[in-house]
Amino acid sequence: MKQLLLLFALGLASCTQAPHADNMPADPKALPPIVLLKGDTVSKFSTDSLAKGRPTLLYFYGPACKPCDTMSQKMVAAMDTLKDINILFISAGSFHDVKLYQEKYNVEQFPNVKLGLDYNNTFFRYYGGQAYPLLVFYDKNKQIKRANYGSLPLDTVRAIIDK
Repeated sequence: MKQLLLLFALGLASCTQAPHADNMPADPKALPPIVLLKGDTVSKFSTDSLAKGRPTLLYFYGPACKPCDTMSQKMVAAMDTLKDINILFISAGSFHDVKLYQEKYNVEQFPNVKLGLDYNNTFFRYYGGQAYPLLVFYDKNKQIKRANYGSLPLDTVRAIIDK
């Protein structure tokens, strides 16, 4: 019986997804290839498709996170000051949550913003994502500058990007 339980446990352990080293950048400071599934559950967007030569902000949000709601409201209201930045709203929630968030904030009306579900959990595996919001800043060469748990004032976001 103990052998059967051991085999069962080993079988379950083999079913978990491990990060694929070949999918991660060789340079640990480089922007990883994250594929987002859009709210329509069909369309996808990849970090490989981001506009080149622009800073990037990865914004990991939770659909029921109050600080995320506040941060999202502020970002939408001040998007004219962030229009030169690639911004990815990344969720680990559900397709339904992603769709509701898009309907609530309509962030994809801005050409520099994409929103979607990290259905492969690449962001979570790469950065940990232990709290919301998690902001990860990259420079125009797709090299990491800073990561921050918790919301930030937009003037601080702008200062980090411009630094």
